[in-house]
Amino acid sequence: MISDLPNVIIGHILSFLPTKDALCTCILSKSWRELWRSLSNFDFDDRTWKSKIIFGNFMDRFCYLHNSRENSITKFRLRVNGSYPSSRMSAWISAAIKDNLEELKLWIYTADHVPLPRRIFSCEKLVILDLGYRIDIDLLGVGVHFPCLKVLHLQELLMLDDHASIEKLLAGSPVLEELKIEHEDCESRNVLRICSSSLKRLIIRFPFVAYDEKDPGCRELTLDTPNLELLKLTDLVSEKLNMLQIPYSLVEAALSVAYKHVFTIQVDDYIDMAVHLLRPIMTIVKILRLCDTTMRVSFILILLLCLISPWSDHSLPHIDIPFTDVIRRSS
Repeated sequence: MISDLPNVIIGHILSFLPTKDALCTCILSKSWRELWRSLSNFDFDDRTWKSKIIFGNFMDRFCYLHNSRENSITKFRLRVNGSYPSSRMSAWISAAIKDNLEELKLWIYTADHVPLPRRIFSCEKLVILDLGYRIDIDLLGVGVHFPCLKVLHLQELLMLDDHASIEKLLAGSPVLEELKIEHEDCESRNVLRICSSSLKRLIIRFPFVAYDEKDPGCRELTLDTPNLELLKLTDLVSEKLNMLQIPYSLVEAALSVAYKHVFTIQVDDYIDMAVHLLRPIMTIVKILRLCDTTMRVSFILILLLCLISPWSDHSLPHIDIPFTDVIRRSS
């Protein structure tokens, strides 16, 4: 009975299966042999294949089939851990980037960096963009037009040291609701400005700074996000933290900041800055989580607010726990 359905419907059903399982259906009968070509959802992970060689050869075939025609791929996820030439991986990605693409997730754990095809920045139907590790993004001379993009995740990318590129991505994403930026080893001394009136969820992790005594500099993070509902900020890199507009819609916040001896700013100035950042947040959120370093920076502020504010369940965090509920405001 299933075989009597139109191929378009069968392909749609197969799209809900793991890609490797969907590919296995080609052995069911001759009529099913090429059905996998009509899939709209692909999720490839070379760790699940018996051989990197077999995986690479299959991806080459995938590239050939989908480059030869405009396809209906809406979701494409690729996770690579093997050693493949960057030009080869770039061809795989290019084959999937078509006008109908709605979700693209690329996590490349290889020695070579893979350039992201520039065509992606004009995919008007793209809703989710998740890029990690060895992906190179070059926005020089490129216009960013993401009218439907709602989720943007950037992790351990070289472009994260180029703050102008991040701001350009945000400027071209007018309906973005979730932004996640993670960078273990920050090198840039520039000011990072997160400006978005549509943003509802913001997650930033800068846990470590690569300090160069010859270029001490001063890093600065500025948030201009008036409609935030969730803020998770781990920033042990920035010497200055600014919030231009108070997000009165903020429901939950988790903050981790700390003064480092390599900072050019004085410790008293850093504490004043942290207090200035925390004061409006603490009077708005229903759930606030602070790490032990943040508690040490602004302990007096937290103590005063707990005494004078109508909160219940005042409990201080355990220092051995990274994030602990500090204040849970009664609804």
